[in-house]
Amino acid sequence: MSDWEHFTRDEMKCKGTDECRMDEKFMARLERLRSDYGRPMVVSSGYRDISYNTTIGGSPNSAHTQGKAVDILVAGHDAFRVLRLAIIHGFTGIGVSQRGMYERRFLHLIRQKIQTRVPAHGYGVINDGP
Repeated sequence: MSDWEHFTRDEMKCKGTDECRMDEKFMARLERLRSDYGRPMVVSSGYRDISYNTTIGGSPNSAHTQGKAVDILVAGHDAFRVLRLAIIHGFTGIGVSQRGMYERRFLHLIRQKIQTRVPAHGYGVINDGP
């Protein structure tokens, strides 16, 4: 897997195994967000191997293990700007951690199919899209 325009394999790889299995659709979406943002985005966590995810106490169903999540170090007004752009670019899950030391504040961005409750038809799945 090669580097992307604004991100490197090295910053997306698992910190425990050095593997990098980022989902290409996810990365294309992240690249579009980064292009619109117009500034560097520091990734603190990208792909995580299941064993490493378990070691660090990550969620057993973490989108990081599917290559469909990143944590971006960002705070203050920049965090609001990235948050707005993430919504516009179709990220389906956004975690916000903006407490504590300024340099450790981040946004967790996910793109995966999500279950929705459709009253007349049971559960539906929102398509992953382009």
